[in-house]
Amino acid sequence: MNYSKSSFFTQLGILTKRLLLRLARRPLAELPNIFISAFFLLVYDGALGGVFGGNAAGTPFDFANGNFLNFILPVSIVSASVSGGASGIYLVEDIESGVFKRYQGMPISKWAIILAPIVVGAVRVLLQATLIMTLGSIIGADPATGFIGYFAVLGMAFFWGMGFAGYSVAAGVRSGSSQGAQAATFLFFPALFLAPTFTPRYALKGWLETAAAFNPTTYVLEGMRAIMIEGWVSDLILKGFLVAGGFRIYYAKFCCNFS
Repeated sequence: MNYSKSSFFTQLGILTKRLLLRLARRPLAELPNIFISAFFLLVYDGALGGVFGGNAAGTPFDFANGNFLNFILPVSIVSASVSGGASGIYLVEDIESGVFKRYQGMPISKWAIILAPIVVGAVRVLLQATLIMTLGSIIGADPATGFIGYFAVLGMAFFWGMGFAGYSVAAGVRSGSSQGAQAATFLFFPALFLAPTFTPRYALKGWLETAAAFNPTTYVLEGMRAIMIEGWVSDLILKGFLVAGGFRIYYAKFCCNFS
């Protein structure tokens, strides 16, 4: 049993290292998503910070406790998870080149083959989220939970990144084409805006309120915002981690069952 576990982690490490080296050879591919996330962070804070920030103190619009940047920063961090979408493309490239078929003919764990691109996708998300978080702290973000709150937010981003990477890998395995994997990632953007993106969930009305309740993105945003604005609100933070972790496990199992 110990040998089996050791063999699995060795295989996972080798396959992950291979994909990380491929990622390192394409550093410029990371810039567009980082730029977009940073751009929208600055624009949202500049356009809405005066309305929902310090000037809203004592009014119903002060849902960010005077610092709108703390409220909107999680949106940019969550949007960075789209970078995990390249994980599906990496796997499809291996399928199209015949590498995936060769792996299946070797004594390599199917879980290692599937998890390697998911781990790499999560690492990409974590690195980009760290850069966005650093930018946010420079321009005024200040977690209610103190410095350790940054690590809690990044931990949630890592789990969410693994989930989104798993979603991308599942789309790649199912479609068998890089175009299918890329197209699937665009479905993320409606999910981001069918959530309490610019206001708390209680301010949403009608069909949007219902959609947000069934949208996993909602609970990740609320978990991160609890850390940034309210402090260690255990139920919201726990929901955020459970949804992010469940999202990851579901798509990892789907990939292995389908492949």
